[in-house]
Amino acid sequence: MENREIEVKFAISSVGEILPVILDAGAVLEQKTRFEQNLRWDDKNGTLTKSHQVLRLRDNGGTAILTYKAEKLNTEGIADREEIETVVKNFGNTRLILERLGYEIVFIYEKYRSIYRLNDTGLFVDHTPIGDFIEIEGPDAAAIKNSAEQLGLNWNDRISQGYRALFKKWKKKTNFQGRDMVFSAKK
Repeated sequence: MENREIEVKFAISSVGEILPVILDAGAVLEQKTRFEQNLRWDDKNGTLTKSHQVLRLRDNGGTAILTYKAEKLNTEGIADREEIETVVKNFGNTRLILERLGYEIVFIYEKYRSIYRLNDTGLFVDHTPIGDFIEIEGPDAAAIKNSAEQLGLNWNDRISQGYRALFKKWKKKTNFQGRDMVFSAKK
């Protein structure tokens, strides 16, 4: 469905270990590994966070993408929400527009991401400062579950949380004091 994000994550031991499994399953590379920087925005009152909405500006290896995400539904342990994305021409100017509108950066997270296509699902392989993950995004729960099974992932280990929530858990576990999930701040 257009403007819909239906996905789950799985923690993986390493990107290097999952890649042969992905290729053996017949997945096709859509995007070579790129560095991503993601800026999450909110107003001074935390209006978006309180209403479980996301406003994000992403720099994906030179391509800037502005994203709005509505409140997430959690059906069968799968994250499902409206997601509207558009490529913007200039990352810096878009950042300035958001600042001029009164938004401020509330969270920065970085990752190295490669993207594969398996059947009708996208496989997003992420190396982050808090570990490695694979996101499986598809049209429905059945397609996502099928791809997870093809990759030998245990369905009971699926994660429906986003990186901000995972980072908060990691911070508590490791007693990390930083605000952002960035490689330069790790240990």
